[in-house]
Amino acid sequence: MSIDRDVTWYTAGPMSGLPKFNYPLFLSVAKRLRESGYTVVSPAELDTPKMQALAMSSAHGDLSTMERESGETWGDVLARDVKLISDQIGGIIVLPNWFLSRGARLEVFVGLLTDKQFAWWDELIEMALPLPRSFIQMKIKENMP
Repeated sequence: MSIDRDVTWYTAGPMSGLPKFNYPLFLSVAKRLRESGYTVVSPAELDTPKMQALAMSSAHGDLSTMERESGETWGDVLARDVKLISDQIGGIIVLPNWFLSRGARLEVFVGLLTDKQFAWWDELIEMALPLPRSFIQMKIKENMP
């Protein structure tokens, strides 16, 4: 079972608090999906070159350091991504542990509100597989503060 190739997919997952802000995973998933013929947008690729360099040099994914050194806040970046999801994205591929990330939960919630398709990234087979909206809704409810 495969996901729709006719839509643009966005990758959502945890970044803050992870080494290199989890960029290596975001970048490798985007590369793999493109090699398989999908159109994909990765938030790691949308960041400014300065933010990308800071992220890749961060051992702990410290958000306060990133904000201080880049001049961009978590809210700035999420506002950009939420608008993109709402206006230009057809589906969201959730990465492992997406539900533990407040940013990814917000992105997925916007996806639910705007009737996007959903898939999950299976690291074992390096493939995105369809995911029911009911599972997304359940995980959001379970992980709300």
